[in-house]
Amino acid sequence: MNLSIAEANEIIAEVKARDTAIGRDMSRWWMYENHIQTAARVARTIASKIKGMNPEQAYINALLHDVSRTNERKEGRFHGILGYEKLINKDENAARSALLHMFPWNNLPAYEQCSKMFFENKKDYCFIQNYIKNTQMTDADLLTQLADSLANKTGFVTLEQRAKEYSERHKVAICKEDMEVHYRLKAYFDKKVGCDIYNLFTKMSTQTKER
Repeated sequence: MNLSIAEANEIIAEVKARDTAIGRDMSRWWMYENHIQTAARVARTIASKIKGMNPEQAYINALLHDVSRTNERKEGRFHGILGYEKLINKDENAARSALLHMFPWNNLPAYEQCSKMFFENKKDYCFIQNYIKNTQMTDADLLTQLADSLANKTGFVTLEQRAKEYSERHKVAICKEDMEVHYRLKAYFDKKVGCDIYNLFTKMSTQTKER
């Protein structure tokens, strides 16, 4: 089963309606929306340049990669797991992207390094660990991971700009190893496309207005 773009957008609309209904502060919604919409456009653009990739599915995967991001604190569970559970009976590819988008090259850190991300829920961590172990990595996995790294609250950004923004927002240092795995992602798709992928987005507008 696969979602259409219209159906994927309906899911995002449902998330917004839910957040509004429970009284969540919606003044920052535009930042979330800019991020997912930009990631979706980045993924579709890159996929359209690569033989064998499905641009529409790439768009949907990236649009929904953070589908449960705004709800993870309330649920006390990693949003990748929540997104997977939300999507698995609707679109397996999108569910997979939600599950894996924060782990470049599908490399999962040791639990001790990321337990806070999982809200100390080792069962969820082990689910992803076993999923990665038993599932072959795909270009669709990698493309969502890259698209997530090229989009923030203002729109399209470089890997360096995204890292700087993430570091400032979370008050953490970005180490050389963290950047290298993302540079490898970009180099992989540069080769696939046949050019520096940054050149594909020189005219992509950033969206800075609140909605």
